[in-house]
Amino acid sequence: MDIPFQIRRTGHRSRSISVRVHPDGTVRVGAPNWAAMRDIRQVVSEHSGWINERLEAVAAVMVRYEHGAEHLYLGRSYPLRIRLADAPPHVRLMRTGFAIQSRSDAESVLRDQLRRWYRGRAEVVIARRLERLVPNLSWLKGAPRWCLRRMRTQWGSCCETGLVTFNTQLVKAPLRLVDYVIVHELVHLKHHDHGRGFERLMDAQMPDWRRRRRELNELGERVLND
Repeated sequence: MDIPFQIRRTGHRSRSISVRVHPDGTVRVGAPNWAAMRDIRQVVSEHSGWINERLEAVAAVMVRYEHGAEHLYLGRSYPLRIRLADAPPHVRLMRTGFAIQSRSDAESVLRDQLRRWYRGRAEVVIARRLERLVPNLSWLKGAPRWCLRRMRTQWGSCCETGLVTFNTQLVKAPLRLVDYVIVHELVHLKHHDHGRGFERLMDAQMPDWRRRRRELNELGERVLND
């Protein structure tokens, strides 16, 4: 069976053809301008075994937006309970799962509804965790400026102006990992790199931060690609 793929021309100086499988299941081939289509197809064919393995791995962790699909909140998995109705859409988290009222069961519509819900919860959860954590961080004179943004490769970031950005997906992680990301970014307000000063301060504030980082990296494979 032929594998569908997209081609990105990489210029005249490139010397090889590369194949990548992206988190959304798209296969992209980077090919020099001089590479003929038959050569590109041959490379894809030669890598077909590896490509299919990666596609299976991607499918296993790909998030679905349909009735019964499992979604995370603060580290716990809940099924989606979708009810179609000609009424204002809403999302509520119940003990039995996410109760979603929607005018459509299209994945794009349900995804947008859930993303808005997660963003709202992130605003509340992160604000509360900051209130609890900031008083224990002696180098801070008060709560930092912060904002939320969807990011595909980072849980958080800190810029030179002092603005801290948190991923809206962060509330899918357990609270102990939320705290790790918050403390990590707030330490960057004192140490802008990941050098020894950063590590010493992290050790003092959160002795098990390396273990939390490993757990978060594992979770990221499932969550950040959504």
